[in-house]
Amino acid sequence: MSEQDDNERDAEPIDTGEPITALRELEEPASDNFVDALNRRIQRRLLVTDVSRLTWSGPVLVVIEFFKLIFELIAPDGPDQEKE
Repeated sequence: MSEQDDNERDAEPIDTGEPITALRELEEPASDNFVDALNRRIQRRLLVTDVSRLTWSGPVLVVIEFFKLIFELIAPDGPDQEKE
């Protein structure tokens, strides 16, 4: 055992009830500028997520559709066309 383990075991819990109550009385509402800036920051992160997802999945989806087109041209009697 180290000295740090002994100190952690011997430490008494600290009562934080009073300071938190005192700080709660000092609470002020958030300004409109802060809320707007926060919303803009969230929207930017969502935009970056969508763009990066499209960057990775877009080309794959294009290649899949290209192969579907090629296979439909090779075998036109697929389930999509009516039989005469």
